[in-house]
Amino acid sequence: MKRIISIALALVLAFSSVSALAATAEENPLAYSDEYKTSVYYQRLMQALEEHKDGIAMEKVLAVTLSQEGYKNYATEGVDLSLAKAEGKLWTGSELRMNDNLTGNTEYTRWAQRYIMELDEDSQYVDYDWCAIYVSWCLYQAGYYTKDQLKKYYYAYIVDPRVFYDADSWIESFNLNQKLVYYPPLARHKLDAMPWNTYYNVDIDPFEIPYKPGGLVFFSWAGNGDYYSHVGIVVDYDRDTHVLTYSNGNSDGMVITRQIDLDVRESFRGQAYCLNANRILAYADYDVITPPEPKEITCDTPVLTRDKNASQSLKIRTNSESVMASVYLDGSYHGSIIESNMIFHEGLLTIGSSELSELSVGVHRLRLVFDDGEIELPLKIIDRANAILGDADQDGEVDTPDVTLIQRYDIGLAELSGDALILSDVDRDDEVNVIDATWLQRYLNQLKAPDGIGGVIRIDI
Repeated sequence: MKRIISIALALVLAFSSVSALAATAEENPLAYSDEYKTSVYYQRLMQALEEHKDGIAMEKVLAVTLSQEGYKNYATEGVDLSLAKAEGKLWTGSELRMNDNLTGNTEYTRWAQRYIMELDEDSQYVDYDWCAIYVSWCLYQAGYYTKDQLKKYYYAYIVDPRVFYDADSWIESFNLNQKLVYYPPLARHKLDAMPWNTYYNVDIDPFEIPYKPGGLVFFSWAGNGDYYSHVGIVVDYDRDTHVLTYSNGNSDGMVITRQIDLDVRESFRGQAYCLNANRILAYADYDVITPPEPKEITCDTPVLTRDKNASQSLKIRTNSESVMASVYLDGSYHGSIIESNMIFHEGLLTIGSSELSELSVGVHRLRLVFDDGEIELPLKIIDRANAILGDADQDGEVDTPDVTLIQRYDIGLAELSGDALILSDVDRDDEVNVIDATWLQRYLNQLKAPDGIGGVIRIDI
């Protein structure tokens, strides 16, 4: 259960109509399995989407989850799997494989695997717990995600889930506005571990949190606040009796509505004996969240230069107003802030040194994708400890472009500074001019030139 917590994904609200979304999903054969489309749950889903197409955000999500009440992962002992599959209650892929808790192989994990990630039927992904996948499925059905948005967030957890139980593992991956998230005192030690973020509703009495139907409630079943272990969708909260009613997936392998009395001390859901109020770790509204307006993303540093051996993180200041960032290097996905050593807050993207340590010397294409736009920047990786005399453009080799760069610098059409100036001064006379370019041309044509050109020199840091 714990690992899949980090798969709770990206509430990037794209307010397209529900009917249009359903039609789009219908056109793609991977959106719903054939088994599911013959089931009562599919019929209920379509009816809920139609009846609440003009409803507010959380109303739609609540209607979707209630339409799935009773859906069960039937891959358990003593169940007629053939019958369950025929009834649309089970999707098994090409073979039935389950994890130790018998929690995988649902329509919802299939949707994430086949439709969102476009993985084949035998991928291990079908074996995951699915509470958070189910919530994101409900949000998607209600119209708040596009497939591309979801794919960006899901990719990380299938490949290398490295962010697990910290406060923002769920909250930020659902892209929830922090001003609408409420944290009881037990969550404070998690929040204090995230100094780059700003939290607005901290130390709220769990009895006084403003629960609303359709909102998201986050649980820590152990009652000690150590990690987020479950997410559900609020159905109702009785402020007199303190009974919270919520709908959730992967609860005894089912989609089911349950109640928890916050006043009671018990071993709830088979977990530790404690006050149920202590099992609440966060609650979030999302009705008023709107996606950032698309814009032209700009950066205050048009060319990024980084020493291969640097231990400091790389900081990139942009004008993005989103809370999510994904990084692509040389055309390949490199990671997002949810699953990698990156932080993105108030337009400042910080990429940890470990994320860049394997990059070769030279110029790389760095594409930053935000919820409100994207930008591509050149990222020049240099090696100051093993610099090459004559390598004016610091791409790791001495070649004709270095000659051209020095010539352009000499007539004022290009800039050279710092290490580049040192490497361009091939005759070591403390000047960079056309003579250095000439010496470099001679070196490239294997003619007599000053000693040391093309050799490694150390530039002291």
